[in-house]
Parts: sequence; structure tokens; C-alpha cells
Amino acid sequence: MKKDHEDFYQQAVRQIEEIKVADPELSDAFEFYCSILIAQREVSLSFQPDLCGFDAEVYLSRSSKGLLLLKAQDVAIDRSRLNELLENLCRIVQERRGDVIPAGFEVTSLSDQERLLTKGVIENGAILQEMAVQAKIEYDVFQLIAEQAISPFISRLAEELAGHVDQSKWLRGYCPVCGKEPIMSKLEEETGKRWLFCPFCHTEWLFKRLACPFSENDNQESLRYFFVENDEAHRVDVCDRCKRYIKTIDSRQMNSGINLFVENLSTLALDIVAQKEGFLNGSLLP
Repeated sequence: MKKDHEDFYQQAVRQIEEIKVADPELSDAFEFYCSILIAQREVSLSFQPDLCGFDAEVYLSRSSKGLLLLKAQDVAIDRSRLNELLENLCRIVQERRGDVIPAGFEVTSLSDQERLLTKGVIENGAILQEMAVQAKIEYDVFQLIAEQAISPFISRLAEELAGHVDQSKWLRGYCPVCGKEPIMSKLEEETGKRWLFCPFCHTEWLFKRLACPFSENDNQESLRYFFVENDEAHRVDVCDRCKRYIKTIDSRQMNSGINLFVENLSTLALDIVAQKEGFLNGSLLP
């Protein structure tokens, strides 16, 4: 598939290259995710989703009923491209933590189970836990590899299906396409509307301005936010009820074209402050 505009991966890599110069302390983390994004982009550019059985009415009906657009059974993955991406991801992880992937581990054994892997990533995390045990790999590492391997396939599908989300009615704290929790939110430049960002399929969706996306708590007495010094474009929204937080970018105070995946990486200082205060964000990238 040819893309004439700067796609998500290309934009993310370019922005990471720009910010890592200004923040050398995080250069190792930036390099790690740059390598992953480059490997994923190769798949994204060459993978064309099979939409032969696509029924617009079915997807519109799912969204209107509060159901996810995608089910694991809807996802057709190119096994050869998945195998190549898994090999690249394992290599990237081994270069930094070679001890977490056992000698003799066969990537093909995973790509041969692409349907089970997809179901584990999208619908049932217990499946991933069982697969990690069988592969003798730490669960956090296995989950990272599995999710990043499936992500570009889901992301391409999400591009095709995003228009079938009724943004005015969804207003839920999880992705309308794949069901993952958001990792960032942003305030729209012109209207101030609040959008959430899925780190898995890269979907952005509209959400209530004054509510916690994790508990959907809208009691203003238990919701608050804070900034770090000299940076009012970024803030942390916290919920005292569920003790979760989400970082928010105010687009009105920044240049356009921000990549929320990159913004999450570049604002790790906010995560440190929030976690010291006892708040958690389950979607924080490892």
C-alpha cells in the first residue's frame, strides 16, 4: 500500500529522533521504540486488510450498541509478515535483554498460532499468560512482543473502520475498535474537546471532558489534575476514586501534528510524579 502522506509510524520515528537529542537520558528507551516502530511500519505499508466480507451496517450496528468494532475472528493476519515481525521484535528485545528469551525459542511456533495469539491480545489475556508459560518467557516481555506484533495489522484495520464509530454516542473509556484502555488524552486545539488515544490500534475517540476514562467517575470532588513546573501544555488527570491517572496534552498550547505515542514517551517525568503520589496507569508502555 502506497502512502503519500506521513503515516503514523513515520511521524512517530521522526519526532522521536527530534526529541531524543534534547533528552539524552531517555535515548535508550527512544531507540528501543524507534526500532519497534520501524519494524512495524514495514508491515503496515505492505499489508492490505481483506475487506471482501465487509458489511458497513454490521459495524455501524455494533458501535451504536456499545460493542467493539473488531472481534478476534474478524482479523485476518498475513502469517509470513507476522513471522518476520516477530523475529524482528525478538531480536530487538534480545539486543537489550537477551536473557529474557530462552535459547532455542522458535518464533514460528507463535506465528503458526496467529489466531490464538490475536484472540489473546484482543479478547482474553489469560491466553497470553498460558502461551508465555509454554514459551518460558516472562509474561511482561511476552505481552510486549505479542501486542507489538499484532498491532500494525489491527491498526490498518482500524484505519478502514474508524469512520464507523459514532463519536457523539460512544463516549466510553475504552477504544471503540479494539477495546484497549487509552494511554493519553488530548484537548482539541479549536474546540477544547477531549480525545483519548489507543496505543494498540492508534484510534482516537471522543470522550467526556470532565470524567475519568477508567472508572467513568464524573464527580468533580474526586477528580483533579496537576502540571509540572514550566509546562502547562502537559498535565496529569487523576481520579481519587479509582487511583488511576492519564496524561493529557493541551493542543491549544502546542504545534499541530503531535503524535500521542511519542508524547507518552517524552513525558515520563509526569508518570514518575503521578506514581509517587500513589496513582497507576495500566497502559503505561514498559
